[in-house]
Amino acid sequence: MKKLCKPTFEKKDHGQGAGIPVLKTIWDLFDLSLLFSQSGIRKHSGIPAWLLAFAYICGLANHSSSANQNAKFSTEAPFLQQLLSGQIISQSAFSRFLSKPFQWLRFSLGRFARLQENTDSRLTDGDIIALDDTKIEHPHGKKIPFLCWLFDSSDKCHVWCINLVSTLAVLKNGLEYPMLWRFWVKNGQENEKQTKLDLAKQMLAEVRQLNKARLWVAMDRWFLCKKFLNWLMGQNFDWVTKAKRNTALFRKIYDPVLGKERYIKLNPKQLLREVYSQLRVLGKESVLSIPDIYIKMPYETLTRKGKPITRQRFLPIAAIAATYEKQAVEGSIVLPEEECPATFKDAYLLISNRVDTPEEAATAYAKRWRIEVFYRTAKQNLGLTSCYAQSETAHFAHVELLFTAKTLLCYASWECNKEGAEQAPSLCEVIRYFFNAGCRIRCCEQLIQVYFDTATQRFSRLIDKFWPHSLELRLWNWKNYPETA
Repeated sequence: MKKLCKPTFEKKDHGQGAGIPVLKTIWDLFDLSLLFSQSGIRKHSGIPAWLLAFAYICGLANHSSSANQNAKFSTEAPFLQQLLSGQIISQSAFSRFLSKPFQWLRFSLGRFARLQENTDSRLTDGDIIALDDTKIEHPHGKKIPFLCWLFDSSDKCHVWCINLVSTLAVLKNGLEYPMLWRFWVKNGQENEKQTKLDLAKQMLAEVRQLNKARLWVAMDRWFLCKKFLNWLMGQNFDWVTKAKRNTALFRKIYDPVLGKERYIKLNPKQLLREVYSQLRVLGKESVLSIPDIYIKMPYETLTRKGKPITRQRFLPIAAIAATYEKQAVEGSIVLPEEECPATFKDAYLLISNRVDTPEEAATAYAKRWRIEVFYRTAKQNLGLTSCYAQSETAHFAHVELLFTAKTLLCYASWECNKEGAEQAPSLCEVIRYFFNAGCRIRCCEQLIQVYFDTATQRFSRLIDKFWPHSLELRLWNWKNYPETA
């Protein structure tokens, strides 16, 4: 018969957040603690700003999107308790930190600069920048001045929301991460489209200051504006987008009567009707380049008397026909004519400035969908729509900290799947089964023993590469600096 011993009393911390040490190592890899200080995000007393931000990011990964939930998570997660060294972050501490007017856009630019200093995350020739916007609905929006009453195409209704314009980097090595972002505020006296295009120009101009590589800009048809396309080409960006129904295209032909070449006008639907039979022969998910297609582009010049004037010239473009899978029609919402895509049956038309590489342009546009996946993940898993603060400053802080969290998580997921894992986990699986996994730690004689659930075995690559030797978060980490520093 087995003897039953008396119980022993010992405190063994148990909770979620098993992947926090790996998140800390990637945080130190990009030296984000020092970036907070360099961006002017400092506190004169209490818990340092970078430690508050790191705790908030860990809470976002754990679906704790409010200040109250973050405060609760920081007291329950065993690794955060060790990082905070017994200090307690209250809900009011998080609220004051988020509502203080820091330069979050400056920090966003610094975060992107840190990514360009790393070999794995640096943008190189042929990489893609996906440009798009999304609506962040706010439930208490009628009396808040920075919100807009806009139509949300995903929900097919008008909502009080923040309009977020952002960019996403999609690299050839498989890494993806969010880049820069802006809030667009509606003004009845200004043109909505031009203002959003100005925000896009600001972000891409900042990208060009830090990176001179020849990059793709993949965008939806809303950003199809000839002046914006001219600006992109002037900044050495290649662009690709979907043609609208009313996009005016031209074909160069030889007129035997006049004895010279001339341009005839046609619309995208005519082009698709002409090549549809060839496209169907190629099969599903195929693309077909249509030669000798031009578009009129404006340019500024001077008259003989020296007065500025805008003229038009024909620019050769790549016109690419592709097919898509038809989906069930939802509702009876009729979009404005200028927003309707150019389609014929199950085919649509892409246009790009790269006449020499139409296949590469089609591949770049296919990667544009990654920013839609990013928005969905940010809303469902990281709480993009869960900040109900009534100050615009708090929303600035929440969005930038969420983008920082997404950057760290994307880098970890990419590293986990880097060398062709047989069962490559998705980003949501990495968050759910590793970063939010349950763990138990035991501290004795300056040693922290960690006990993981067996479900985390498939993330052993992350543990082998990024598991830190100590659990300390400082202003900077000397291991990331050269010995001569």
